[in-house]
Amino acid sequence: MKGPLQILRKQWTREQADPEVRSTYQYVVDLRNRLEETWEMAHEEVRKQQGIQKRQFDSRSKDRTFKHGNLVLILLPSSDNKLLMQWKGPFKVLEIVKGPDYRIQVGRKQKSFHTNMLKR
Repeated sequence: MKGPLQILRKQWTREQADPEVRSTYQYVVDLRNRLEETWEMAHEEVRKQQGIQKRQFDSRSKDRTFKHGNLVLILLPSSDNKLLMQWKGPFKVLEIVKGPDYRIQVGRKQKSFHTNMLKR
């Protein structure tokens, strides 16, 4: 029985190998190349679809900004079922944390929320 290193040595040194072994080795190399090409094609298609989805989302989204002192509603889980969300509030905006995040006064605590969880 021949090991993979012996097969590689014969391939690199151009020694004659059994036709069956050479074709098996060539099949593995070809398969690997086809898999890499397929992965690249799939990856490119995913990137293209992500761009399309981003454009569609951005076309329907609204830019929401809040200032210090604004009153907002927060999308929070309901008290009955944590999977059901409902708007609660109003709560006061304390500051912009960074980017789309805001620090909100919720009861006695201060919590940060993303702008998607807030509305006037």
